[in-house]
Amino acid sequence: MVGQINLEKFVEDKEKNEDDIDMEFNDDIPDSKDEEVSEDTKMTKPFDPTKINILPKQDVLRNLIDRLRNNEIDMSTDFQRHPDLWKPDKMSRFIESILIRLPLPPFYFDATNDDVWLVVDGLQRLSSVRAFVIEKKLRLINLEYLAVCKGKTYEELSRTYQRRIDECPVTLFNLKPGTPSEVRYSIFRRINTGGLVLNNQEIRNALAGDPLRKFFNKITQNKYLLQTIGNQDSRMIDQELILRFLAFYEMNYEQTSKNIAQFLDDMMEKLKKKPAGELDNLKRTFENTIERCWNIFGENAFEKKTESHGARRRKNSTLFEVWTVALAKLSDDDAKTLIAKKTKVQEKHLDLMKKDNEYFRSITYSTQKREHFRIRRDKVQQIIKEVLGA
Repeated sequence: MVGQINLEKFVEDKEKNEDDIDMEFNDDIPDSKDEEVSEDTKMTKPFDPTKINILPKQDVLRNLIDRLRNNEIDMSTDFQRHPDLWKPDKMSRFIESILIRLPLPPFYFDATNDDVWLVVDGLQRLSSVRAFVIEKKLRLINLEYLAVCKGKTYEELSRTYQRRIDECPVTLFNLKPGTPSEVRYSIFRRINTGGLVLNNQEIRNALAGDPLRKFFNKITQNKYLLQTIGNQDSRMIDQELILRFLAFYEMNYEQTSKNIAQFLDDMMEKLKKKPAGELDNLKRTFENTIERCWNIFGENAFEKKTESHGARRRKNSTLFEVWTVALAKLSDDDAKTLIAKKTKVQEKHLDLMKKDNEYFRSITYSTQKREHFRIRRDKVQQIIKEVLGA
């Protein structure tokens, strides 16, 4: 029987502040005394909880191993390469907990596609099982109780211990087909308890599917992107910046009541539905735009500067948003003119950051507010208009 799970009763909301703290590439956060309470991931229109369709199921680990062996659980998500993943000693102690019959925490899956499940919670535990049982590349180390198993691979275990792995009871909570996309994103954010807590873009990556992951990975290798923002792939900051550009370029932020996180979620869903040709066009648009940014601002692109900050270099996500979108919408001729007058563009923008408090606040505090979005958009467009008309 399908259980209608009320998530509020049994999971802690671990949503991450993403935007209102003025996401800086070097984590330089503005003075909190001016900061408002973040509304970034708070739902403006919460979904109907009756649409949460999760099936609780008691199973044995052998069935999950069979799915892993047949590639029926998606384990290719990019965030698995993050350096904070479990090391061999922690993986070994998890396997030991199975061998000594300790109860395991439940596994959560997005089973909207029954042929390939997505891991909501339990990725690192499954990675440990795969490494030990299927790939056979893990040798048990630093065990606390089973000295007899130290140094052994799966094949070197006695049949008694192999059977304990197969018969290990597991509890599964499977998100079923028909669950709306906004519910799926919310559940991923809320049920996110592993050793590596995922941020919003890593969650989007988990739900994206392989074609869209490849789309973003290709763009992140663009030389002009790397020159303007540096290497920002450790927690997918680069991918979120690209997604932010695409969302503000393709959709009207002023006509939605959604917060930034949901706005970007929606763009991911739109991208999933686009044919390969449209994705290629968007890729070319972004790459052309980021080249324009480099040709105008160089290595100083997207830096927030004021008199008080001196020479300190601070990259800013809202500057990335407003300048990439503004430059993307220019004709080739206007872009060439702007590049030829880049010194004037740089001077005007630096002057704006230093002297216009309204603009500075719009790129620093409560950046998702529609009023702040309009301020930074209009003032950047005014700079462009003035330079082109000069």
